[in-house]
Amino acid sequence: MKPPPVLMGPRLNLVLVTVAQLLSRDGDQTPIPLNYEDPYDVLHPDRSPLRFRIEQVRADPSVNPWLLRLAVLRDTDTIVGLGNFHGAPDDTGTIEIGYRVLPAFRRKGYGREIADTMWAFAARQPEVKVLRASVAPDNDASLAIVRRAGFRQVGEQIDPVDGMELVFEIPSAEFVALV
Repeated sequence: MKPPPVLMGPRLNLVLVTVAQLLSRDGDQTPIPLNYEDPYDVLHPDRSPLRFRIEQVRADPSVNPWLLRLAVLRDTDTIVGLGNFHGAPDDTGTIEIGYRVLPAFRRKGYGREIADTMWAFAARQPEVKVLRASVAPDNDASLAIVRRAGFRQVGEQIDPVDGMELVFEIPSAEFVALV
């Protein structure tokens, strides 16, 4: 099952960025509005995975429900960050997420809520067997989030953009049993 247009957390709605909104941010055309106040330009290509997701959607628009989501504070319709699946579950049933909380909204638990909401949805899909997260070794906040969620480090990798990352995984059934 593909993710619905909105994944709901306790305080946040994780709102899918549509194919049209995504593709309108590539090139010289005027971007299609996100329908929320966005003073920090959450999808700026230098600060988001936008450039990667545009390539994925161009190759296969049907993957879009598994990609970028705005993290919108439900009470105020304020964008506080974003979450994204790196793509649909792969052939082994592994799915990875990423998230970013805008600086003005950090240290309020939004990163944890974004991650937990995305993991909870993904872990309950029959095609998803393993949840994965890759975290920079000096990102203490994200390391705390993945460890608290029961993820275990399974390796390291060098990301061509982000550099050294620690790779964490948890079987989806184990995650569901913990939440």
